[in-house]
Parts: sequence; C-alpha cells; structure tokens
Amino acid sequence: MNYKIIINEEKLKQFVNWLPDLLPNEQYYITLLARKKYYPESGLKADKGQLKRVTSTKERIIDKIRQLQIEEGAYFSDGVAVCQENLAVYITPNPRDLYLAGLKTIKDITDKVMKSDLQYNPQSVALNAIQTTTSRKLFFDLDIDFNTNDFETNIAKFKTDICNVLNRDCLTFVRTNGGLHCLINLQDIHSDYIKNWYQNVVKLACDEYEVTMNGDNVLPVVGCVQGKDFSPYFIE
Repeated sequence: MNYKIIINEEKLKQFVNWLPDLLPNEQYYITLLARKKYYPESGLKADKGQLKRVTSTKERIIDKIRQLQIEEGAYFSDGVAVCQENLAVYITPNPRDLYLAGLKTIKDITDKVMKSDLQYNPQSVALNAIQTTTSRKLFFDLDIDFNTNDFETNIAKFKTDICNVLNRDCLTFVRTNGGLHCLINLQDIHSDYIKNWYQNVVKLACDEYEVTMNGDNVLPVVGCVQGKDFSPYFIE
C-alpha cells in the first residue's frame, strides 16, 4: 500500500487551473511535510519534518505530486516512520524565480567553498535558494486561525469582515485543517481599497479568529492530504 497524497483529483485539477500561468524563468515550489499536530499518536518528535521538496511547472504539478505517493512506511522523520495521517503537502502560490535562484545558489556555494565547508549539500543549497526567491508577488496570503470550533459561523464572520475592507472579487478562500487561508490577488484590488487595504486587514483580528499576515506563504494544496481525514478545498 502506498501513501495517499492526492485525495480528490478533480479538486486538485481545479486548484492547478486557478494558479497563475508561469513565465519561462518561473516554477512552483512544493513541499511534503510530516506534521505531528495532525496525528500526535505517531510519535513524531517535531511538528514540521520535511520529507520531500520539488519544483514544478504548472503543467506538471499533478505528476510531481503523484510521484510523492511512494510505499507507505518509506518516509521517516528523525528516525520515526511517518504515518499517512501525518502528511500535508504545500505549494508557493507566488512563483519562484529560477534565474535569480541560480545566481543566489552560485553565491551561496561559493561562500561555502571559500570557508572550506566540506559538509554542505549543493542540492539543498539550490532548493533553499528557490524557496526564498520570489518572482512575482501576485498573492498576499492571510492565515486565519479560529478560536472556537464553530467553523461555519467564524468563516462567515471573517468573510463579512474582510469584504468590508476589500472587494470580494480579489479574494480566494481555501478551507484548511483547522482554519482558513485567504488569498488576496493584488492585481485585482479595486482603486477604492488599494491605499489602505493592508492597514485595514491588520485590524481584523477579533475574539472569534486571529489573522497572520504571512504575505508570501506556502499554501496547503487543494485536493491533497492535510492530516487525518482532511483535504483542503475552495469555498465561495
């Protein structure tokens, strides 16, 4: 039996179609993590154990994720076998710039060679550079955590609150395991809101929810695994 990363392929296809088309110098960065908080009984030591990370064109995202579905029990985090229930896969909705990442990789490797660092991993250096090198900042990502388990009421309140400070058609909502991500398409913000939207969003936190202003954040992949018995999905 293999790990199941893709839970709903139709929703995953919808998500991939929603992602912006890429320029020749761009790719998406995808990472598979083992999350202790989703299944503490597994005995994992850390909450975010990185199992695999890849880059992909938009056209190959589904193929790349499917390749992560290896034999169950083959992923380990700090020497502990990872359970299906611990898995979560994330993507950078803002594309990464491979050209700039290449320049950063050259510099970082040169620095390590000059310091006679004999233990560095050039593959890791390159992937670190890609992860941190944003090409176009198309989305600003809000990570919303709810303070009660009444998710439907809290989601409705947050959507009402944010639509008072931003136009609805620039917002995309992704229901996640325990919360919500709100993607703000920066190019679609109406002129009436463009000047003060950030300051107004900062003020949104209330008793029902907390807002983390991540900006250029990784996003749980719609249609894929995110912990035990859950897969992220779009909501209207």
